[in-house]
Amino acid sequence: MKFELQRLAAAASLVAAAACASVLPPAEEIIPEEAPKSTSSIKSSRELVREMHDKYAQNWYRTLRFEQTNTFYTQSGKEEKSRWVENLSVPGKLRIDFEPLSSKSGLLILNNRVTTFDNGRKVDTRRSIQPILTLTADVYAIPPAVTIRRLDSLKIDLDKFRTDRLNRKKVYVVGAEEGDLESNQIWIDAERLLLVRLIQKETRGERKIVTDTRVGEYKEIDGFPVAHEFVSHRDGKIFFKEEYHKVRVNEPIPSAVFDPSRWSSSRPDA
Repeated sequence: MKFELQRLAAAASLVAAAACASVLPPAEEIIPEEAPKSTSSIKSSRELVREMHDKYAQNWYRTLRFEQTNTFYTQSGKEEKSRWVENLSVPGKLRIDFEPLSSKSGLLILNNRVTTFDNGRKVDTRRSIQPILTLTADVYAIPPAVTIRRLDSLKIDLDKFRTDRLNRKKVYVVGAEEGDLESNQIWIDAERLLLVRLIQKETRGERKIVTDTRVGEYKEIDGFPVAHEFVSHRDGKIFFKEEYHKVRVNEPIPSAVFDPSRWSSSRPDA
């Protein structure tokens, strides 16, 4: 449970992530009535956030439902597997049920507040901004000013902005200068304006921990780009991988699914 909470705070989700508000045709088919503004003209972090929002604001999925397979790689080289069932409503609502579903355990995220459940009972509630959830979903549905405040709260230096290349593709980097792979930072695909990399640093006692998470791939689901794989490294070694299966977009999700007082009774099916 402790690791899963740390991973969720470092990621999002998002998960699948999980995500945030409207409906999306394939990126290459999104053609405004007027000539589109070239993303190559983006010159600052704040402008990037605005462009990300504007590109998909009217064309993003409203809900996402999927199953997630997790692989945790231990220091001894062993692999530990787990599975989650996730329901996402954009923006800001994500429910994660741990399998077996009969355990009635999991996490409920509502507007940056994470509630933990164990055997159907609420364990705790804490405030926690979810970077993966914010950057793979909410950014396209909430006002850019809100996203900018969240990035600032995540200690990402918005005054540091540059271009780079990842897997031979141009990306925008926010939060770090060239050669810095330790500061908190995000990497955004320059063409599709989608998250492709997130680096976060934390200190535990005297130990500095840098987590480097990459989005393995986006797949088109009913015309929407949905992240299907996240791979996280520490000290140059893979330590966590999450993969999404049975992904469905824009299926109705009953409001009770996101009601903390009805966690056990509203448990969704796999």
